[in-house]
Amino acid sequence: MDIDSIEQVIRARRTIRTLSDQAISMEVIDELLTSSSYAPYHSKEEPWEVIIVKTTQDRQLFVEKIMASYDRLDTWARYDQQNLETAKKRTRDYFLDVPVTLIVTAPKHKSEKLNLEAIGAVSAFIQNFQLAAWSKQIGVTWRTIPVIFDEIFKEAVGVVADRQIIGLLDISAIDEKMKIPTSRRKPLEHWTAQLSDKLKK
Repeated sequence: MDIDSIEQVIRARRTIRTLSDQAISMEVIDELLTSSSYAPYHSKEEPWEVIIVKTTQDRQLFVEKIMASYDRLDTWARYDQQNLETAKKRTRDYFLDVPVTLIVTAPKHKSEKLNLEAIGAVSAFIQNFQLAAWSKQIGVTWRTIPVIFDEIFKEAVGVVADRQIIGLLDISAIDEKMKIPTSRRKPLEHWTAQLSDKLKK
């Protein structure tokens, strides 16, 4: 096991919002999903389920449902109203141009413990996907936009009532000409503490 390369991928990975017109085959997506499924989970069964949006027909339906949800949730109220139509077109065009989107879901439990475990496991699955994709020069944007909490949207894209959307993953190849964003992290001492020090406060 090459630990150095794993750490390098973890530190190098970035959210990629710039889209490329390079095709990504279903064979590659399937391979990435298989690798992602090695995430840890607490339940007896793997908790993740994924709906793939890739074909032109599926993409158009998906974007139609997103735009309808934006209208229903009054998401546009936060936008500059003088340029609203431009913003709507830009949003529609972006989602239409994304090569592949994954709708990643987890079971919805009444038990706080089971719900936390399901969300944690599926989040680990998503992180596995992002890291595996990055190693193949594929970028991922993990979106938690308001539509994922819209029950009408969920039903419209095939998510059953007892499941929750943990994220929409927009996937695009990383073009060599793309500018990779930089990332800064707070120093370790800003977010770690010894238990004894915490108890003194």
